[in-house]
Amino acid sequence: MKARTLLEFIGLRSPPRAYGHRIDTFELEREGQVQFAQWLHPKCKAKVLNQAAVDELRRYIAPGDAVLDIGAHIGDTAVPFALAAGPTGRVFAVEPNRYVLPVLELNARLNPAAAPITVLPYAATKETAALTFDYSDPGFCNGGDLSDLGRLRGGHLYRLEVEGRNISRELENLAPEWLARVKFVKTDTEGNDLAVIETLRELIDSARPYLLCEVYRHTSEDYRRSFHRLLSVEFNYRVYRARPYTELRGKELGADDMMQESHFDVFCVPAERS
Repeated sequence: MKARTLLEFIGLRSPPRAYGHRIDTFELEREGQVQFAQWLHPKCKAKVLNQAAVDELRRYIAPGDAVLDIGAHIGDTAVPFALAAGPTGRVFAVEPNRYVLPVLELNARLNPAAAPITVLPYAATKETAALTFDYSDPGFCNGGDLSDLGRLRGGHLYRLEVEGRNISRELENLAPEWLARVKFVKTDTEGNDLAVIETLRELIDSARPYLLCEVYRHTSEDYRRSFHRLLSVEFNYRVYRARPYTELRGKELGADDMMQESHFDVFCVPAERS
């Protein structure tokens, strides 16, 4: 155990700290100028927006589509989604971390020619619930529900209370006209992607969106096999190795392939569209 982690474990932790932002401008070949607010947290690497990523997303997101971005963080995926969906589309960015929300909300407003981005400040849960998320530092940059990792929680010892809500239900109340137009769902929830996808079962069954999900480094073989079964058997999707956002649809993966890498993403295509 690192000395810093040991001190934090016994309660000697730094007070919470908020960080500001700067606005960068990117010149994309077809989109023109795109603005993006960078979070100045020292653990948040500066993001780069490029045309190739937007073009790859446009293979699966059409103008006027809706995108559900669960685990949106500062908006580095929500903004390219919004560019791909265009001004007639919509992006719903789900992020419960109040320390990062000001930057996400700013990024939701910076590019009015892209799809509107609506921020939902919640964790994605089956029912409304109070949750405790675990983060690696007092600025709350990287973390989530890591309770399955035991007392040390992978060294994520800074705790943050968040609110969980059923996101499908939130959309029904907020923007029901967009439910059937959700054509792309991204989840990045630190090992809770399987549970999050299960909360979206009705939406997935009806709208049949593409799914881009994280396979977290600390998840077990049983978890990974269960996740593949949920996606491929219960939902009838084909599962591919993804390299966001250069090649979403890479090699097709069977259940045995889910253990070949420690941490990666999968892109899931409805069988009827494969």
